[in-house]
Amino acid sequence: MKKIIYYFRIILFGGYLLSLFILIDKVFSLKPYSSIYFILSLIYSFIMILSILSKKKAFLNAVSYNLLSIGIYLYTFVLSYITSTNTKLTIINNSLYYKNNFILMIILFIGLIIYTIELNKE
Repeated sequence: MKKIIYYFRIILFGGYLLSLFILIDKVFSLKPYSSIYFILSLIYSFIMILSILSKKKAFLNAVSYNLLSIGIYLYTFVLSYITSTNTKLTIINNSLYYKNNFILMIILFIGLIIYTIELNKE
């Protein structure tokens, strides 16, 4: 079961990167939260690529880490779907909604980056 969750996380990571590109075009005007979100996303993506290439057993055995990553990927998919179906004017009018989502994602990314670094030390 651990391997299935681990490989599912790796597969969803590719879709997550695609979702980031969809989000860049639509919501980059919502500064500063979107800028912080994208910087943390890039740092997380870089660390994630390094962790995949390292092939350490700690990432395979950390089920909670894999499930949290899958949850963030799915949340990003939903957020990118909502932004791709709305116009730019609607996004700007609903800036509080996106601001709250970006703040939540920033907090999650900070936690995941720290957790990834800790797992990488093992």
